[in-house]
Amino acid sequence: MLPQAVERVRDEELRGALAAHLEETRSHVARVESAFRAAGADPVAARSAGLAGLKAQHESQEAKEPTLRDLLDTSASIRVEHVELAVYGSLLGLAKTLDLGESAGLLAGNRKEEDKALDRLEGIADRLRKALPGA
Repeated sequence: MLPQAVERVRDEELRGALAAHLEETRSHVARVESAFRAAGADPVAARSAGLAGLKAQHESQEAKEPTLRDLLDTSASIRVEHVELAVYGSLLGLAKTLDLGESAGLLAGNRKEEDKALDRLEGIADRLRKALPGA
């Protein structure tokens, strides 16, 4: 969803934010894998039914007006960030409970970057809402 959004959006600030977060996401995957290995577990990729549902919901939305299309992409990205933050929060709490300091540190780094991405996207969404025709 993120790579397609980077290509699709017209708003330059949004494109930059999504492109930067795509790069961060790649490093997040590596950190999660390292966190699992540090905990003595083998990381296994799995599809998320929740994220698949968010993607399907987003793909069902259409808008002809460019700013509204960008706002829909921004809103979809915000929803995904909330899910990711919830997952990192749960994993971080578990790592702390199990006294897995190295894993907790890696997960905390991801969570901090997700928080920053969410803040940036929410700011862009506010600006795009104000720029809508008739706003």
